[in-house]
This record gives sequence, C-alpha cells and structure tokens, in this order.
Amino acid sequence: MLLKSIVVLLLLLIALEQAVDVQTARLADILEVQPSLSNLDMCQYLKNVTDVETLEQHQFGILEQCLYYYLAGEAQRKASNFGVAHALASLPPSVGPKPSPIAIKFHQITLQHFQLNEFLKDLTINGYMEVSWEDPRLSWDQQQWKFSKMTVHSIAHIWVPILTAQTYDTAIRNGDFMEMRKIQVLYNGTVDTLINFSLKTFCDDADFKNFPDDVYKCCYQIEPHLNQDIIQFVTDGKPVYTDPKYFRDYGWFMSGTVPSVRADGTQLTQLGFCINLQRASNSIRTELTLPMTVTAILFLLSPFLGQIHIQITAKMFILFLQFITLQLFSNRIAPFLGSASATPKLLRFHEYAMTMNTLSIAVSIFLWMCSKIRRNLPPWGWLIQCSQVINKFFCIFNSTDLGFDEASSLEKGGISTNYQADWTNAFVAIHGVAVTIVSVLFVLGYLLVL
Repeated sequence: MLLKSIVVLLLLLIALEQAVDVQTARLADILEVQPSLSNLDMCQYLKNVTDVETLEQHQFGILEQCLYYYLAGEAQRKASNFGVAHALASLPPSVGPKPSPIAIKFHQITLQHFQLNEFLKDLTINGYMEVSWEDPRLSWDQQQWKFSKMTVHSIAHIWVPILTAQTYDTAIRNGDFMEMRKIQVLYNGTVDTLINFSLKTFCDDADFKNFPDDVYKCCYQIEPHLNQDIIQFVTDGKPVYTDPKYFRDYGWFMSGTVPSVRADGTQLTQLGFCINLQRASNSIRTELTLPMTVTAILFLLSPFLGQIHIQITAKMFILFLQFITLQLFSNRIAPFLGSASATPKLLRFHEYAMTMNTLSIAVSIFLWMCSKIRRNLPPWGWLIQCSQVINKFFCIFNSTDLGFDEASSLEKGGISTNYQADWTNAFVAIHGVAVTIVSVLFVLGYLLVL
C-alpha cells in the first residue's frame, strides 16, 4: 500500500513538471525579443525579396514593421544603461551628459484658413508646417533592406518634438493645438512630417488710423515644450504661403513674413512669424469716402452761389448732409472700433470738415449782419479801393444789390449817397476773402489729414 502511494506521488510530480515546462515555453514565446542584426531569419520576407515593389500592400506593411522592430531593438540595446522602456520613443536622439543639439528644420508654413475678429482684434489661422529632424537611431542599410523610406503610423512609435505656441498656458487658454501627420523616415535617419496647427493670437491695431486701408499685424511664436535645452529651430528662409486649393481670402489681402528663429533671455529657441492682413475690397472705402467727397466739393463750390444769404443757406444744408454722413459713418465703423485707441483718418477729416463748415457759416452770418446795418458815413477810402479791386477780379463776389429802402428812395426822386452800397461792396469783398481763406485751410487740412 505504501508502495502504491509512492508511485502515485511520483506520477503527480512528473505531470506537474511537464506542465511547468509547457507554460515556461509559452511565456518565452510571448516575451521573445524582436530580431536583431544577428537574427534576421525572423523576417521571412527578407529572404527571397529582391524588389519591394512586387510586394502587396499588406506584405510591404509587414516588412516595414520588421524594420521598425529591428531598429527599436537596436536602440533599446544601446540605451540599456538608462533603464528606459521603449528607448526609441522615450529618449531623444541625443542623450548623455553633454548631448548634442537637435535641429528641428521648418521647411514651409502653409495657411489653409483664417478667421479674423475685428472687434477683439484676434486672428485664428489653420494650416500645416513641413518639419524634419535627424534621428541616427532610425537609419538602416538601404542595400540590405531593399527600400529607402518607411512610414510611421503613430507618433508613439518614435521620438517627436513636442511644440507649443508661445507658452503652454497660453496654448490652453487660446485653444491652440498641433497634430503630427504623415510621418516618414528616410534610410539616412531623416524624419519628415506635417504638423497641422490651429493658432490664435491678438493683432496689433496701431494702424487703425488708416481704416479702411489699415493693416492688421498678427505675430505668432512657436517654442519646444519638452527637451528645451537640446532643441534648436532652423528655417529655410521661405515666407508663409497660402494653400491655393483651400485658402479663401474673404476680401482680405494676406501676406506672411519669413519665419525667423530667435532666443529669449533663457536661451529658449523660438520660431516667430507674422501675418499681415489688409482689406482687398473697395466697397467699404467707396461707402465711406463718396459721401464725404460730395459734401466737401459742395462746400468748396458754395462761394460761387453769389449773395451771402444764399451761401449761408447752402452751407447749412451741407452741414445737415455732413451730420447724416457722420451718423452713417459711425454706424458703419462701430463694429470695427472695439478696443482701438486710434481714430481713423476719415473720421478725423470728417470732424475737421464739419468744423470748417461751421466756422464758415459763422463768418458768413456775421458779415451778412454787418452789411445790413445802416450807416450815414462812407467807408474808408482804402477799403473802397480794395473792395473794388477784389470785386472786379473776382466776379463771383460782385453780387451787390441795393437795399429795399434805398431803392424806394431812388424811385421817389431822392438822391442816394451810395454809402450803403459802398459798405455792402466792402463787406462782400471781406466775405469773399474770408471764405477763400477758409477754403484754402479746408484743402490744406484735407492734404494733411488724409
């Protein structure tokens, strides 16, 4: 009986040992490392492939995965002393006590869409950037692997620079985002990618005085968020372009500056570029300048109407038109004012034109009132001579009519002393000189303000 028990126990121990061996073998298969340079027989597609163009799409994808895991295994073996899992994605290309700088090259910045808020003076742009950098860990022998370019389908598979606009807090607040797409690796270790972005910034409205021909200058800054001590930005010197397939100007003329690299006080590398926006539509300019031009021309032509009281009536009507134009101008420009501190030149000239018209009306009323006062003494001789010369050479001012009382006395046979006619001629000449000076000041103001 004891012998049977011992035999059963031995059989149980043998069965348990066999089960442990099976589980160990399965675990070894699961945890088996990817192929290295000395164990390429795991990549079955490399044995008989002479031309990768003959492979099917899924076969070529498996071949790319084989190459990637080979590179990842080599990078993990070289970085074993750092104790980091997945070193190809976790560590930058340059590590160590004195790592060499990593040059991030910005080849081209292309805009596809923009949205301008003229009240808040902010601009949101959408587009993509063509960026590349060198990673020696991703280089391979082109003759051995039979192809020169590999596509990486996820940024979690390799190391990529993490970029942000200005500062990380600003990026979160403004809703900025960047996303890497179409990552391709060349056999020499060059990584090419497209970075889709949506960036928002506040524009400089210092040129608002030239409305509606003002220029919005909106500048952006991009900087690394991680590995700031080893990343350096490099540009190809190409200006910001617009994508002709998707970009719409929406009545604006857009121009971009050449991106430039600069370092702040902490030697943090930054990429800066600016977008300039100017209205390309003439509708607003015509809507604002045409009424002002018409009222200005009518004001300059008012002295040709002759008698002073007719000129006063015409100028008051012009002043009424200027008030209406001012209301239309204010309603049209109100959505663009926002926080702007500058006053548009058109609005300043409109203010100047109404001031000069009011001054001209005041001068005309005063001199017209003076010409109606009855006087028993003649004016000074020099005044009579000057008024005769002025009214002779400027026939538009020679519009003297006898007053009603004086005309009645002449019809009754009375003798007129012509004192009132002389005074009237004198005030007509003075009025002509005054409105001429006002008109000259009006033209000078137009040239200086606009």
